[in-house]
Amino acid sequence: MFYVIAQFLLLAVIAWPLASLSFSIVGLFLMVLGALIALSALMANRPGNFNVRPKPKETGALIVHGPYKFIRHPMYSSLIFGSLGFLFCQFSFWKLGAWLLLIVVLVLKARFEEKALCAHYAAYHVYQKSNKALIPWIW
Repeated sequence: MFYVIAQFLLLAVIAWPLASLSFSIVGLFLMVLGALIALSALMANRPGNFNVRPKPKETGALIVHGPYKFIRHPMYSSLIFGSLGFLFCQFSFWKLGAWLLLIVVLVLKARFEEKALCAHYAAYHVYQKSNKALIPWIW
């Protein structure tokens, strides 16, 4: 639960205040990219399969299509890219620090989640070896 709370608090720090957003083509691109990745991940999941907490649902299914075909944690990727877009639109060093801390929290959350996924799904270990965690072909 710590990871979820930390994630949302850091996202709030990065995005606050929304009224002070200034236009940045790079920032806008990253926010749209993050939104598209999140939307595609939600569409790939069947209703009731998605969980904000890093714990697989008992009746959940392992999803390996859609964006999950390329990365294991598309929702975390969407948060990284989307929040980086906000950072481009309202840069400050303390928001940069919050963004870097968000990456650390999401990586730790992904590692915690992957232990549970390996225990819950026999095929996850093979899937884990064939796909990058957050950025296709890179990381």
